[in-house]
Amino acid sequence: MKRHFLVWLLCIGGSTFLHAQVIVKGRVTGKADGLPVSFATVVANKDNTSWATTDADGNFSLELKPESGTLTVDFLGYQPKTINYKGAQLVSIVLEQDSSILDEVVLIGYGASKKKDITTSIATVDNIDKIASRPVSNLSDFLQGQVAGVTVTQQGGDPSATSKMVIRGSGSLANEAPLTVVDGVPYYGPAISPNDIESVSILKDAAAAAIYGAQAASGVIVITTKKGKKGEPSVSLNMYTGFSKATNLPTPLDAKGQAWAYNTAADNSGAPRQSAHDPLLNPWGQVTRTNWMDEIFRTAATQNVDASISGASDHTNYFASFGYNKKEGTLVGTFSERYNFRLKADTKLTDKVTIGENVYYSNTNAIGTNTSSSYSGSVISALYMPSAAPVYDENGKFGGVVPHDLARFAGTYGDVYNPVALLLRPTTTNPTNFLNANVYLNYDIVDGLSFKTSYSYDYTSNKYKKFTPKAPELGRTNLNNYLFESNYEKTHWIWDNQLTYHKTFGKHDINATAIHSAQKTNYDFYSIQGEGFSSEEPFNQYMGNASIMRKPVTEVYEDALTSLIGRVMYNFDDKYFLSGSLRKDTTSRLAKNNQSEVFPSASVGWRISQENFFNVPVISELKLRASWGQIGNINSVGYYSFDVPLSTTDIIMGEDGMLKGKGTYVNRQSNPNLKWETSESLDFGIDAAFFNGRLNLVADYFSKKTKGMIIPGLEDAHHGTAAADVNGGEVLNKGIELSLSYNDHIGDLNYKLFGNVSFLKNELVNLNGYNQSGIDYIAHGDNVRGILNPYRSVVGKPLYSTHLVPYLGIFQSQAEVDAYRSKDGKLIQPNAKPGDFKFEDTNGDGKIDNNDKQFMEAYVPKITYSFGLNLEYKNFDISMFFQGVGDVKVFNGYKFTAYNASLQGYNLDSRVQNAWTPENTNTNIARLSTKDDNQNYGTASSWYLEDASYLRLKNLTIGYTLPKSVMNALSAKSSLRVFMSGDNLFTITGYKGIDPEVGGIGMDVAAYPVSRTISGGFLFTF
Repeated sequence: MKRHFLVWLLCIGGSTFLHAQVIVKGRVTGKADGLPVSFATVVANKDNTSWATTDADGNFSLELKPESGTLTVDFLGYQPKTINYKGAQLVSIVLEQDSSILDEVVLIGYGASKKKDITTSIATVDNIDKIASRPVSNLSDFLQGQVAGVTVTQQGGDPSATSKMVIRGSGSLANEAPLTVVDGVPYYGPAISPNDIESVSILKDAAAAAIYGAQAASGVIVITTKKGKKGEPSVSLNMYTGFSKATNLPTPLDAKGQAWAYNTAADNSGAPRQSAHDPLLNPWGQVTRTNWMDEIFRTAATQNVDASISGASDHTNYFASFGYNKKEGTLVGTFSERYNFRLKADTKLTDKVTIGENVYYSNTNAIGTNTSSSYSGSVISALYMPSAAPVYDENGKFGGVVPHDLARFAGTYGDVYNPVALLLRPTTTNPTNFLNANVYLNYDIVDGLSFKTSYSYDYTSNKYKKFTPKAPELGRTNLNNYLFESNYEKTHWIWDNQLTYHKTFGKHDINATAIHSAQKTNYDFYSIQGEGFSSEEPFNQYMGNASIMRKPVTEVYEDALTSLIGRVMYNFDDKYFLSGSLRKDTTSRLAKNNQSEVFPSASVGWRISQENFFNVPVISELKLRASWGQIGNINSVGYYSFDVPLSTTDIIMGEDGMLKGKGTYVNRQSNPNLKWETSESLDFGIDAAFFNGRLNLVADYFSKKTKGMIIPGLEDAHHGTAAADVNGGEVLNKGIELSLSYNDHIGDLNYKLFGNVSFLKNELVNLNGYNQSGIDYIAHGDNVRGILNPYRSVVGKPLYSTHLVPYLGIFQSQAEVDAYRSKDGKLIQPNAKPGDFKFEDTNGDGKIDNNDKQFMEAYVPKITYSFGLNLEYKNFDISMFFQGVGDVKVFNGYKFTAYNASLQGYNLDSRVQNAWTPENTNTNIARLSTKDDNQNYGTASSWYLEDASYLRLKNLTIGYTLPKSVMNALSAKSSLRVFMSGDNLFTITGYKGIDPEVGGIGMDVAAYPVSRTISGGFLFTF
């Protein structure tokens, strides 16, 4: 694979003998494109005493004493090549691309290096060129399954949501998003256009990421954007369009089915049937008028256009791009839209001074919907709504659960939103403007010593506006309307000054880097809500027309971070490698005595395959490496954690309650002793290549420990305020990562097989410092309708473990109920009847309650894996990519309301037709009943816990590139590739919900499903 990277300009010049007898000149080019290879090292007779580097045109000249000998050329990304020379002559040397993983160029913090020189865990993303063939609007979606140890979970199919990315397991309760670095500068904006990306490296362990310090505890994604190539300007146009559709949607009961279910449930509980479900009293309720899943879901369109122009001369390199992406959500009313521009240029002012700039602008507008609420989520509301109800009434207004002339039956169906109205009625805008500008100057002071200063500034502004009209229809009626507006502005600057020394002395190679970095963020947020609008017409949807104004909400903060960084990389004879770094970070977020902390890292490597004693023909390359490092986590620290948090409220005074004032009070305790949360990692790895680079292997064992985890402390009732954050725990993630690839050809058929797998164990090691009460767990508030609280983090188990009563099955007879007794002979479940759930009395106290809960699995996949195949035959190419997770559990809270007839009369999932009856005993759905006396559904039990392992055909792409003979009629540089692509084509899983990839912490109440997408397009360059 061809590499387009800037590399360190090193080893400039070469020594010559005073009494040279011959002059050998030559030119070095690449075989794949015929272009000159600049700055390649040409060594005479392998003695490191006579050498030169090629100029910008690939030319070199050597004065040599021996009249004959050898010339060896070495350059990053190409296979070394040795030729013979004899006497003064002009030679031509053609280099082939190097497929060896150990000679691959890798992006590291503040620079680049060969894979063979790397002693830390850094992964590169293959097939990045395929990003143009897939309908992905951001890099994180593309990365899913691509890299071992990097878990990407899509947060459902909501186009306004971004995927959650975790590198080597969760170690904190705070935000663990990896740091993104674009062209050497930390990037905090929205997702950049994928088509601007040239290459991606992922720094996985602390030793690799340590140079980025406090922001890098969760790993670093290092991105290089595209740049121009020498020659005539190149224009590229990439376009595709696609269509998405949600699959495996739930099926609600039809109108007669809903009446049957609730009549059966009433009979089973001994309650009278409701008149609304009597076909004689309410024949309207027996007619199916709407399939609500069909009404809220649609076939959604995606359009994407990317255009760029680029080029380079001896002194200037430029790249300019424009992109447009619009993606409809499969739920009506949801979408995302993005415009983006980039202008990037480098100019060589002199032989020693280079300047450059990189400006990126994007305008995004994304509208999503709530699918995480079991009260008003868009998908669950479509299940609740009776199938007898129409979307619109006879007047064209949104319909309710029943017409107004049947209002006496409305209460039977519950407080339900019309789900189409929920999605389409509000008027919402959410534009975000983002500008990022980076300028730099690089000065080559002397041979091997350079200085670089860079300044980056970004600005983000967002204006959100949502007008929600009245909902007069029967169901969940709301006769108020309101307008909510918010806006925020955020500015952020970074100034880095870097001094780099890189020199080779015979067999010794040393690379030293010193950096001073400073950055500051300013943030200002304001929101307000107005209610009681006399008119709901668009011209009246402005805050000044509200009759009631709620108290505004503001948030303002400043955040500063300064860092001093030093790193030294050394290798001897390309065999022995040593690297170490030291970083001091100082943050404004902590109290003065704890603001600064020093974080070290060290790593070593041994390239065994270069040893004279190593002679294993089948092994082309073999390197062992080990690393250790510490990083502070700034993301877990509040902006003013050291200060006393104050809040304000309205105070009503006086006998008549009319005298109002503002009150200020202490909302939380402060903790001036709060310290950095520290991530410490240990890594042992192997990089190997077999059969002349056809088979490549990367294997790692890692241990990542989070010390001093920052969590909310336990409240002390004597204080009357919330508790302060504390350094209260330790989390351990450890695992194994394996990546394999094999590439070869059979005649004109080129193929590549690849795959990776990761095994992960996550554990809360201790909660030392959490409290003084000896409590060894953290209770989480995530719940289903305030009834089911399934999550706790407990010492010895993964974070966010499920805490559930064991489910043992269904009582098949009264005899089984009577036989289930405690040691003293009392019935353990006295309210149970045949068809009810049987739960385990784990503590033996003769009853079922929360004390019987046991800790079970968490939504942390113990196994993540992927594999794929790339084929190229003449002008055709095919690629397929599978991605999956194993040993992962989801709490399927959807079943609480979807199968439960004891709530408000909501419509139910059609699977309740398989509920237990004396004639239907082979089921795991409890008998239908309007009373949940046995707490079948009200018990947070393992019945809700389901295996969510899956294997998904993530992508299949077929492409055809027009023959060169055809395109030459346009120009020698032109090319055209057309392609068809499918994403999420099928999923193999045993999970009973809509989609096993529910996101978040694994609680599913009918989440927005990931959709199947078919797209087609072309990539044209000239």
